[in-house]
Amino acid sequence: MASKTDSNSLFQHFNADEKVFVEKMLDKIDQVQTQYAIALTPFLNPRERDITVSLVKRAGLQVYSSDLLMPTEFCRLLIAADYYVLEERDFEIQLLELQYARKFNTLTHSQILGNLVNQLGIQRHLLGDIILGEETTQIVLDAKLSQLVIQHITRLSRVPVTWREVPYSKLVMPNEVTSIKQLLTTSLRLDSLIASAYNLSRQEASKLIEQHKVKLNHQLMENPSYSLKIGDLVSCRGFGRFKIDEDNGLTRHGKHKLVITKIGGK
Repeated sequence: MASKTDSNSLFQHFNADEKVFVEKMLDKIDQVQTQYAIALTPFLNPRERDITVSLVKRAGLQVYSSDLLMPTEFCRLLIAADYYVLEERDFEIQLLELQYARKFNTLTHSQILGNLVNQLGIQRHLLGDIILGEETTQIVLDAKLSQLVIQHITRLSRVPVTWREVPYSKLVMPNEVTSIKQLLTTSLRLDSLIASAYNLSRQEASKLIEQHKVKLNHQLMENPSYSLKIGDLVSCRGFGRFKIDEDNGLTRHGKHKLVITKIGGK
């Protein structure tokens, strides 16, 4: 186990609000090292995945990601000693397909997630991607919950539904439109980039942040002046998401020349 000095030095590499998560992953790493076992994480967002992979590599252990099986945004990681041989079932993941009268009803991502969490008391970290295809809706979840969902969730937002287990090979890609956009912005502040990305005023962008409608790298963000960097993913409820791909320096007038990818939304 790392010394207190080592741990303090390690935490300097992460945001303050990530400390609890880092500590949980360090506990899993310690479990593998001391008990010669394997450790499975809950479903992690991309930022959490990157943090965990860096910690595991630092400890000299192996790490496998479930996106080897399915290219999903949320994934589970399996931490193991160097002698471990990967088996797919060790990820403990099930893919469910949701069936309902799509001609007469539409179920959104938030409706599906909210109903699952509220009806069964399922914790969010036991659920992976909720995928809304043109003709198919699927959910990735902890395999132990599969039969519970199938047997007990017969309605979502008053819409009658049924479920069936499907193999990983049947995973559909989400129906999201992406586009590349070049931005000129006076600042790398969060509110400034949101305003530029969605043609809003700085005040409108700040209001979205104040209303808790903005996430940065899947974490709720409340600081409008936070400075963004390449690779950051910003989600704005009602508008979609964008990722910063390139920073091409400054114009003669001191504006930042950025390239972003817009995903879904407006």
